[in-house]
Amino acid sequence: MLIIFALASVIIYHIVVVKMAPKLPDPSSFSDSSKIITKSLHLALTANLEAGVLSGYADIEISRVEPGAQTLVLDSKDLDISSIESSGSQLEYSVGDKVGDFGSPLTITLLPTSDRVRVHYKTSPSASGIQVLQPEQTLGKRHRYLFTQNQAIHARSVLPCQDTPGVKAVYTAAITVQSPLVAVMSAVPVKDEVKDGQRVFHFEQKIPIPAYLIALVVGDITSEDISPRVRVWSEKENIAECKREFEDTDSILQAAEAVAGPYVWGRYDLLVLPPSFPYGGMENPCLTFVTPTLLAGDKSLVNVVAHEIAHSWTGNLVTNANWEHFWLNEGFTVFLERKILGALATSKGKDGEKLRSFCALAGLEALNYSIEVFGADNTLTALNTELEGIDPDDAFSSVPYEKGFTLLMYLESLVGGHEVFDPFLRSYIQQFAYKSIKSQDFIDYFTKHFPAVGESIDWSKKLKEVGMPSDIADYNRELLTECENVAERWSSGSIAPDDLVKLSPKQIVTALQLVVDSKSFDMSHIKELDATFGFGSSDNSEIIFRWCRLNIRARNDSIVAPALKFVTEQGRMKYVRPIYRDLLQWDQYRDHVIETFRQYKGFYHNICSNMVEKDIAAQLSKV
Repeated sequence: MLIIFALASVIIYHIVVVKMAPKLPDPSSFSDSSKIITKSLHLALTANLEAGVLSGYADIEISRVEPGAQTLVLDSKDLDISSIESSGSQLEYSVGDKVGDFGSPLTITLLPTSDRVRVHYKTSPSASGIQVLQPEQTLGKRHRYLFTQNQAIHARSVLPCQDTPGVKAVYTAAITVQSPLVAVMSAVPVKDEVKDGQRVFHFEQKIPIPAYLIALVVGDITSEDISPRVRVWSEKENIAECKREFEDTDSILQAAEAVAGPYVWGRYDLLVLPPSFPYGGMENPCLTFVTPTLLAGDKSLVNVVAHEIAHSWTGNLVTNANWEHFWLNEGFTVFLERKILGALATSKGKDGEKLRSFCALAGLEALNYSIEVFGADNTLTALNTELEGIDPDDAFSSVPYEKGFTLLMYLESLVGGHEVFDPFLRSYIQQFAYKSIKSQDFIDYFTKHFPAVGESIDWSKKLKEVGMPSDIADYNRELLTECENVAERWSSGSIAPDDLVKLSPKQIVTALQLVVDSKSFDMSHIKELDATFGFGSSDNSEIIFRWCRLNIRARNDSIVAPALKFVTEQGRMKYVRPIYRDLLQWDQYRDHVIETFRQYKGFYHNICSNMVEKDIAAQLSKV
């Protein structure tokens, strides 16, 4: 049924959008930024967590790109629009039919003098970009908790907007909440006040951003300063733990500035969300969201913070024009993330380039898994995808991250190494800062700087080839070889108590992954691994994830309960989807696994539950 529905959505989209309308700048948006663009937004919203809705109005300042344009089309999804006005006059508007996951076009007839419209609305309790947690789903157990997740096309369920990364706007907001709750946003806080017995929090984002980076959290949260420009937010029950884990954030930020240039956003705050958050992190400006699965106790998983910090330049400052060019956000960010980690390693007397190579090789393994899941001939394994009629969430994988990184590393090797490429990367960021660009913009800029190399490359092949990349730079394998040697011994049952002393935390994770990939599943060896190292009771989510997968593939019945516990206590899709996929292939437990998912479906964020449902449908179609 899910497959049929998804296919029907694609067909409807093509009929409604493709056949009956001219081609738009963004295939995932109903808006036409070639005619009118948003210059600024002001949100005046009241958060009703009991009803699970936001209500109020959005003031949208517009600029006509096409002189005389009289029709403004915004993206909306399940919004209850009550009225739209401009300069005190009511405007005519219509909400079109819903098109699959894309929502509905909101078409507004402007007055000739209209340069601003006010849309009065409220969100739906089932808004795809909003999750409201019940008190029992929080650490404090006292109050509900609301957070938004707007990437890729969920901002339209939170506010009427041009929901495309090709349009950037500044914004302000006034968010009213019930005391003692606190509101924070992807903006700089201006003030908070008590009004009519409620708390009103005011925010301002002076740097233009796309709608998907507008973020809001309302909850019983508190904060601790890490440095004058960095603080961490969480529930008070684990704020001390969060501060300890992320106390080096400003050092990471400084390392990023040394590579990419000045940090222009003012504040850099981290917010540790409840465990249902579906991603490792989300790069909302001034307020990065992170998953509590990063709380390993030893700072070994803070590379995710380096990634989100890197987005401050690649993604938030230089942005893909639409989701078909997502690699410009994520490939560049992985590249910058690993530059940062390498620089930090070098500052501690280690070989940063060896670490960068090690991360690159581990990334290739993740890329290979994504391609296996999609199928090597799937066009979604290309760098520059075609998303006409396809929900960008369905295209999400490690492909734009790792394949994009691999291309950039290959280009670095062609032009003479990082000493040559580093200044180019910094100039690229300066050139396209505050803009939204496409792949051709990068190609043109690269070719301008390195004409001999740029003109020799078959760029069409690089962007459109499916499967694993045909050209991969030579990487230093020393750190990976250490992992391979240990993994080979573990698989054969030769396990030494001091094995972990020789490896870094990331190497331990990689060695365990290599055992999973080896398909050598002798249960006596697996039990000895656990008895020696306690992998099954680790505080490191990356280890628990691989330990579950290893035992599932070994068909160890005793792992089913702890594996299901792991995927129902946190909703990070990186862990949840692969473990569900593995369990669904285990015939005797398939029905139990599906029933468990249905029981806990309400725990997951809408994005995660939708994707797991599609994974279940795909597996059932093979049975």
